[in-house]
Amino acid sequence: MLTLISVFFVCSGIGLAAHIAYDLTKRKQSMKIMNVVWIFTALWGSYLALWAYYKFGRAKKGDMKMNMPMDDMNMDKGMKMNMPMDDMNMDKGMKMDMPMGDMNMGAKRPHWQSVALSALHCGAGCTLADIIGEWLSHYIHFEIAGSTLLSNWIIDFILALMIGVYFQFYAIREMEKISIGKGLAKAFKADFFSLTSWQVGMYGWMAIVYFVIFRVYPLQDSRWVFWFMMQIAMLFGFFCAYPMNALLIKLGIKKGM
Repeated sequence: MLTLISVFFVCSGIGLAAHIAYDLTKRKQSMKIMNVVWIFTALWGSYLALWAYYKFGRAKKGDMKMNMPMDDMNMDKGMKMNMPMDDMNMDKGMKMDMPMGDMNMGAKRPHWQSVALSALHCGAGCTLADIIGEWLSHYIHFEIAGSTLLSNWIIDFILALMIGVYFQFYAIREMEKISIGKGLAKAFKADFFSLTSWQVGMYGWMAIVYFVIFRVYPLQDSRWVFWFMMQIAMLFGFFCAYPMNALLIKLGIKKGM
């Protein structure tokens, strides 16, 4: 029964990731790195990720670019622009080519959604690192202090930190025009605590899996059940990373997304 449940959720994650990837070809995220984040989130988040994507992640049609003459826009008289019309100095037939989201209509994402997106952004790096790390350790045997499990966790953490910092650096460079050195330093500072809290939750669950649930019959990483346990582990990682991201945003170390 557990194997059947595992097959269902692991396959659901893969299928929903493909569905979101297809939808993103039509509704790309305003921040490019989030296109990757949502796909990796679906791999472990499955139906919860699908709900989150349609609840607050999917780009609205209004985010698409406008490319029409000003006199064809049919704006209501009550609509306000953020600059005086005489400062725009536009010819009547001049075309606008800007994302609708850049018009700053005053909409603001709720704080809980901003924190959740920041945590998911961190989790995407962890997901990719765990996939690479687990398959790498499956074919290449590593041991640290005589423990294969410990070596796997250390390798996964290092990979997650490297990938997570890159993801964070990519996001920072999209939001701020700063040098590569400053961007990397800021990315490391913002991602280290967030990623560490995620890994604590994830490793905590996997420790229960290895030393309690499957203590008698060791769980192999080639089984469906293992990857289902990893999906659950990522969920625990999100629960631990969420309050950490809220704190980092409050302290100004990290920007909400």
